[in-house]
Amino acid sequence: MKTSQSGPPLPIGRSLYSRAILIDTGALLALANPKDNNRQEAIACLNTIKDHRLPVFVSLPTIYESHRRFLFSLGQVAAARFLQNIYDGSVNIVRTVEDDEQEGIRLIERYEGLRITMTDAVNMAVMIRLGMAVSFSFDRHYLQAGFIRIPPFHL
Repeated sequence: MKTSQSGPPLPIGRSLYSRAILIDTGALLALANPKDNNRQEAIACLNTIKDHRLPVFVSLPTIYESHRRFLFSLGQVAAARFLQNIYDGSVNIVRTVEDDEQEGIRLIERYEGLRITMTDAVNMAVMIRLGMAVSFSFDRHYLQAGFIRIPPFHL
């Protein structure tokens, strides 16, 4: 088992993380909501991810934020279905560590003018810790902070 520079041992090799994609709340909502303006683009992106067998990860803060958004925008049934789907084993769940939170705070301060949320900042910290470069998101903050954002999907 490999260890990260900070935090607990990494369960898998860095090469997998370099191909991995961290999914954000906006992408999850777009996939679930037929009325979302980004739905078709999100579905096409997800199909490309599946076609290329790229590993998909989601952080606990994104799960919490997404459940809240599902509950209040799509209803209790959709929120319950979201939790069932996210915990069915098809998506890798990243548990954050204290270092991620501290790095998230540093990123919020560093990109003060961007108004990055703590969820996004912690996601970025997780990506940095694990060596991930790509987020499946419709949030411009990932681009502004120097990450690759899909869609559009770049091969």
